[in-house]
Amino acid sequence: MEFHIGKHWIVNIFGLEVHMDTLITLWITMAIVIFFALLAVGNLKLIPTKIQAVFEKIYNIFLSLTKDMGEKGKSHTPILMALFLFIITGNLIGQLPWKLLNFFPFIKNLGGEFASPTNDINVTAALAIIVLIYYIASGVKMKGIGYFKHYFQPVWFMTPFNILEDFVRPLTLALRLFANILAGEILIMVLGGLIASLLSPESINVFCQNHLGGILPSGLVYNISLFLGSLLPLPIMFFELFVAFIQALVFTLLTSAYISSAVAKNH
Repeated sequence: MEFHIGKHWIVNIFGLEVHMDTLITLWITMAIVIFFALLAVGNLKLIPTKIQAVFEKIYNIFLSLTKDMGEKGKSHTPILMALFLFIITGNLIGQLPWKLLNFFPFIKNLGGEFASPTNDINVTAALAIIVLIYYIASGVKMKGIGYFKHYFQPVWFMTPFNILEDFVRPLTLALRLFANILAGEILIMVLGGLIASLLSPESINVFCQNHLGGILPSGLVYNISLFLGSLLPLPIMFFELFVAFIQALVFTLLTSAYISSAVAKNH
């Protein structure tokens, strides 16, 4: 059995190699988030609708993350909320049955496979760069040029390490999100392939012949293999739903901590 990991549909655009499969799922993710956001705020009412109430609840949760950032802390709520909604949606996109598209010859011949946009290091690195620029800009906006004084503390020769810390923080965010989502999808793919080989009609017939003394009807064998093959990956898939939520939450909480550190008066 052979697996191809990390294979992308690559398209050359203006001399740049673009992972088009990632780009498409990225657009789908953005479209979903924007659609529900517009649906929530498009017709605001004093007595909120169900979807408006859900978004207000989500907003209040992220608003609580900024209460320790001072009077202007609530201004950081939109970036935290946007990051979480984008990442959780992108993570869950990968749980859709994209392999069904391989039944279309055009899609199959593209050479790539659609998956979560967050399983591409380019996407998570871009998110991390956004976080880096945002919390440095927030610190400069709050303290002016004095923000950079912390690079020379506690002593001047620590400056290279303090600068490096600012860039390592988002790097760890990118690698953590990318590695966890990619590992989960690889695990599901490997488990699915293993199950397909173990529960093939031929292997079930061999088992029945060796242990039950006969061969079952071909239709029954096919139904058994199909039923068991669809059930066994479910625990891993449910676990991946949990991982998708946790990774989005961790990314958002750490971003909140970095912003809080950048705008803190004693930093």
